[in-house]
Amino acid sequence: MNEEPTKELPDRGSFEQRVFARFDAIDARFDGVDVRFDGVDARLDGVDARLDRVDARLEKLESHSSNTKPIWERALKEILETQLEVGGLKSKVEAIETKVEQLVESQRDFKIKLTRRIDLVLETLVDTREGMRDADERLTRLESKLA
Repeated sequence: MNEEPTKELPDRGSFEQRVFARFDAIDARFDGVDVRFDGVDARLDGVDARLDRVDARLEKLESHSSNTKPIWERALKEILETQLEVGGLKSKVEAIETKVEQLVESQRDFKIKLTRRIDLVLETLVDTREGMRDADERLTRLESKLA
């Protein structure tokens, strides 16, 4: 990674100056509001309190180091680790897909063999029934000759 600290944005004033300029613009808008209803002052006080909290949070954030290099290095490391994990999962999924395809093919072969065997059993059953009919007819004829 590059050893230079995070580069500055184009010179349009510091971040803090731009944020405070926006807050000044918001304050100017609120100063121009003609307060005519009861309770509006309380709302504006609430807005002022919220802006004060935002300002405090902003100052706290600005007090931290502005160099984000360690954060990006950690994020990049985690992204690379995630890619490795995803690659491992991908190979496992491919192996599972291959096994599923083999199982489907085995099932298809088993179904074909089973169908053939059932056909053979049915054919044998039909032949046996025909043989029994023939034997029954012959027995009936023999009995009729003896009677």
